[in-house]
Amino acid sequence: MSAPTLDRRHLLKLTIGGMATLSLAGLPGRAFAQTDAIRIALAAPPTTVDPHLQSNAPNNALATHIFDSVVVNDPRSQSVPGLASSWTVLDDTRWEFQLREGVVFSDGTPFTAEDVIASLDRATTIESTSSFRTYTRSIKSATAGEGNKLLIETNAPDPLLPNSLSRIRIVSAQHKDAPSADFNSGKAAIGTGPFVLAEYVPGNRVVLMRNDRYWGDKFPWARVEMQIVSDEAARLAALLSGDFDLIEEMPYQGIRNVEASDRFHVIRGTSSRVVYLAMDQARDVSPFVLSKSGAPLDRNPLKDAKVRKALSLAINRKAIAERVMEGNAEPASQFLPKGEPGTSPEIDVDPYDPEAAKALLAEAGYPDGFRLTIHGPNDRYVNDAKIVQAVAQMFTRIGVATAVDVMPWSVYSAKNSRAEFSLSLSSWGVNTGETSNPMTAIVATPDKEKGLGASNSGRYSNPKVDEMLAEAKSIIDDARRNALLSEISTVVFGEHAILPLHYEAVVVGAKKTIDYTTRADQYTLAMGIRQS
Repeated sequence: MSAPTLDRRHLLKLTIGGMATLSLAGLPGRAFAQTDAIRIALAAPPTTVDPHLQSNAPNNALATHIFDSVVVNDPRSQSVPGLASSWTVLDDTRWEFQLREGVVFSDGTPFTAEDVIASLDRATTIESTSSFRTYTRSIKSATAGEGNKLLIETNAPDPLLPNSLSRIRIVSAQHKDAPSADFNSGKAAIGTGPFVLAEYVPGNRVVLMRNDRYWGDKFPWARVEMQIVSDEAARLAALLSGDFDLIEEMPYQGIRNVEASDRFHVIRGTSSRVVYLAMDQARDVSPFVLSKSGAPLDRNPLKDAKVRKALSLAINRKAIAERVMEGNAEPASQFLPKGEPGTSPEIDVDPYDPEAAKALLAEAGYPDGFRLTIHGPNDRYVNDAKIVQAVAQMFTRIGVATAVDVMPWSVYSAKNSRAEFSLSLSSWGVNTGETSNPMTAIVATPDKEKGLGASNSGRYSNPKVDEMLAEAKSIIDDARRNALLSEISTVVFGEHAILPLHYEAVVVGAKKTIDYTTRADQYTLAMGIRQS
């Protein structure tokens, strides 16, 4: 008997109509039968098991199940002990990490400092289109010390070294030269993490088994089965039919159904991902900004701080959070919510004030406004195309006649990185738990050699910000560094270098028999699942 053909419209009709009795058991790749297994539906596929090949959220989340790191990011993106039980700052450039005793890899071989050294080298030198090199570039040397210690010397003071080490998963040194194919097959996927790889079918599923040699707390289930269900309607239908215990990226249109159920519940958390608008502040004439008549302007209005503030005041962030995001977002004022490390106590969410926006436009010399095109992806961020449409309508109400051009991420990302747009939608996951990370990527003057401004698509540049940021990144003391980062935040958001819109929520759907601890980095980890 052939597998049923299920299109998205049919699934959505079944699900939202409350008749989701459909099982995905007939679909290709379904192999979920064990009662001692936790079953998770993933929205995006991990593209490799190799923990050093490509840095992206699905790959990193999968690797975290199999491979440990010296330092671990907790659910709030704070650095906590991992394979190192503690660490000491010896001076501005030398760190000492005390490695745990008695840790073994899943094949029984002992874990040593040599495995860390080999992993750091591999993550730095492997050919990659999305390299982990950004996390190892500050390391001058790594050596094994007496008493199971790891000694790391940096080229310059690097206060975020522990956070950077949390991104490098540790492989067995005996597999440091293994090709990625050996990790995907399981041959080289030998880690010290809570699970071992049982099966990896690219684009389809991952099966993990509990690592009974794991040094930490034991997971209550012997098996984790992850199925890739990229279609949101299919994910929702599969949850309501009982095929999965938990689904990530819960479709917003199904939240009411799930919340009304006596079998399932919705679990929410605030992520560290800020969604924002970048504006062309480099070119004197911007390609997608025109006069009301459609003629080119002789100057770029987005270079004027009054115009940028006017656009910010035109945005009803509360309406976007409540209506477009259906209550699953928080209005944003800066990179992280006010009060978090490195944020400014002086910066609040800009109010929605279209009259003040019109007055600012007139002051800047645009009493009749101008024409503008907003560009954005239509398949990358939650409700991305809807966000762009909503903002365009708000800009139009203050006299800035705004068109929308959205496209697939595969096309958009390259164009945005080349700063081809005048005003564009972006987002950033602030996974360091403080603000120097997004500042370095988004508002530092672009400098490829120094690793600055890699995601500064608006080409904002302020020498004062660059100078203060360089100083802050050299300060090891957290309190002093965060105080200076706070000053930078005041400057950056006072100038409206970017326009923050909202912080995405983490929304998952699950059976009521389990609970889940959401993470600021939005990784879906089986280790966060527990019996309710």
